[in-house]
Amino acid sequence: MGAGHAHVEVLRSFARERPANVQLTLITRADKTPYSGMLPGLIAGHYQPDDMQIDIGPLARQSGARVILTDAVGLDASVGQVLCRNGLRIRYDVVSLDIGSTPNTQGVPGAGAHAIPVKPIDAFLARFDDACGRISERRSGSGIVVVGGGAAGVELMLAIHHRFQTMFSRDRFETLNFSIITGSAKILPAFPRRFRARLRAILAGRGIGIVEGARVTSVSSNGIGVEGSPAIPADEVFWTTEATAPGWLRETGLALDGRGFIEVEATLRARDQQAVFAVGDVAAFMPRALPKSGVFAVRQGPMLDRNLRRLLAGESLIDFRPQSEALYLLATGARHAVGTRNGLVFEGNWVWRFKNWLDTRFMSKYKLAAGPSASACVNAPSDAG
Repeated sequence: MGAGHAHVEVLRSFARERPANVQLTLITRADKTPYSGMLPGLIAGHYQPDDMQIDIGPLARQSGARVILTDAVGLDASVGQVLCRNGLRIRYDVVSLDIGSTPNTQGVPGAGAHAIPVKPIDAFLARFDDACGRISERRSGSGIVVVGGGAAGVELMLAIHHRFQTMFSRDRFETLNFSIITGSAKILPAFPRRFRARLRAILAGRGIGIVEGARVTSVSSNGIGVEGSPAIPADEVFWTTEATAPGWLRETGLALDGRGFIEVEATLRARDQQAVFAVGDVAAFMPRALPKSGVFAVRQGPMLDRNLRRLLAGESLIDFRPQSEALYLLATGARHAVGTRNGLVFEGNWVWRFKNWLDTRFMSKYKLAAGPSASACVNAPSDAG
């Protein structure tokens, strides 16, 4: 269920070596899946959309997978069925969920109507293009606000700033106002002090305002309400706050954490479920909390593949052991980036080139021979699995 970073690795593995007597089915709403690590570069103008899109068609064809182009909207573990938006009920013996998350707009009046969530990425890209058009058409300036002061929010704001700086004339660009609003006491709260200070200096140098410790209470077509403070003018609002899980998971009977994500054991198998796995953002890794980051989803892919194969072969499962300190590389709009690992902080154009090398190397693994796209299975029988 879902074509996230971990599941495309399973497809790639099955393309190399397909287990006997196994029918692999992928349920996904689109035949291309975006790689989130390259989104800031796309927004900044360094990449084209196809550079960050993994074409599911060749992967599915070479892995022997059947693809059903629709959303999964339910799971009945008691009878082993996935419920699809198009009305199909797909039987399974083993199921894995890699369906991601979305920024949480719940409980903020107007956010659903007036803010643009950064996920799902395919929907975000279309709405971002619309926002660019509106900004271009306005005769006066525009207030551009990112809600969320984590890595995703800061990186997105720097990419947007760079995009508009190259897109508009100097006089027109200077009519734009850029701000980040975060409910945390400081931006990038999970990162080392030196990393945070460096990004704060970069934001200040580009005239990007930072409003910290501000709980957003409402969003309208022309402003953002903040608890205890005057409203902040805003024409375009981009939403990158803490992720939320699909609401329908609460109807599945799966064990969920306090935020509604699927609790998984070290093997990536759902707690108290022998035939259900979950990876990426939708999973709450029980051995220790993991950030909702593509860094971990990518690393879960090979382990998920190994454990699916071991389960099918009747073998014991093995544990996923995430690294204690992940490498983070945050692009600053231009071809420049700041990185951190193990408390060290480094930056420069060379860091961006290193990030670009890592990203393009990752994508190259999934650029298989071109061919017809995978087709939706529109007439599958209700018990097909």
